[in-house]
Amino acid sequence: MKQIFTFLVAVLITASTYAQVGIGTSSPDGSAALDITSTTKGLLIPRMTNAQRLAIASPVGGLQVFVTDFDGGSFMFYDGTKWGTLSFTKTIPDAPIISGVAPGNTEVIISFTAPSSNGGSAITSYTATSNPGAITGTVSQEGSGDITVTGLTNGTGYTFTVNATNTIGTSAASAASSSVVPVASPPQVGDFYQGGVVFYLFVPGETGYVLGETHGLIAAVEDQSSGIQWYNGSDVTTEATATAVGTGATNTTTIITVQGDTQSNYAAGLARAYLGGGYADWFLPSKDELNQMYICRATINTTALSKGGSSFTINYYWSSSESASNKAWMQLFGNGYQTSYYKNYPNNVRAVRAF
Repeated sequence: MKQIFTFLVAVLITASTYAQVGIGTSSPDGSAALDITSTTKGLLIPRMTNAQRLAIASPVGGLQVFVTDFDGGSFMFYDGTKWGTLSFTKTIPDAPIISGVAPGNTEVIISFTAPSSNGGSAITSYTATSNPGAITGTVSQEGSGDITVTGLTNGTGYTFTVNATNTIGTSAASAASSSVVPVASPPQVGDFYQGGVVFYLFVPGETGYVLGETHGLIAAVEDQSSGIQWYNGSDVTTEATATAVGTGATNTTTIITVQGDTQSNYAAGLARAYLGGGYADWFLPSKDELNQMYICRATINTTALSKGGSSFTINYYWSSSESASNKAWMQLFGNGYQTSYYKNYPNNVRAVRAF
């Protein structure tokens, strides 16, 4: 109370002596009774409820207050005969709306729709912010569009909000997006990936196909043999007769179960023993998988050679598909011809694996 009294006395003395008061300045403008100068703070007028405003006795024209519980907070002005609100002709924009999110490799693209009101001033930019991490991306434009937020961690789930900014300020944040997980770009045919060369991508209906994911087959970068027999020394029925894409791994396991894990004696055992890229799940391709490898042989050769591997020969390669107790399917890589032939015939082997 003592401090308030001292301040009022100082103001009154200053006013009576100079007919002006300066706050934040020692040289108040000659046209102003009160000159407040600041670049870091504003003028705060009296704040009150609407009931308190109505209780003001005999308001004078020009009286202004801020009513805290009227339309979310409103400046009100008395013009000498009636009260009215002071409307904002320019303010911050409404919040934008997120319309979609799309994951990428360590990034996410956020699509947004511009707000219905720009606050009376053109929007200059939009900023998307991640949760977690508060990682941001900004685009400078007025209308709807996309924002790319980079520097994210693959495998981590993120949500995003978007704010719009005009010359007055920045809007409230949009509603949060759905959760999205950045992922590495899916491998494509011809890519060197997980120890070999991608040569086939599974399609709906095939074993290994998963909706919304990318899976397929990888060829080793080199032959594991240039002449090895299919069987382990005797003609027995293994029942590894599947020929379709996606069945080579099961065929190989079936063959090894019947013929034993003698790695250097026969094709399936040798393929399974291959450890290219540090992976131990290689297998002898089925008849149809071998054909897909033949179709893509030129692409495989190019990538394999760039990684220190070797090209296919023009000779026959074994599949894991058994056709009889003494025969299995093989394919000539010189012209693509497939035939069933005796298991003791020495053919090439090129292992594959699935991802």
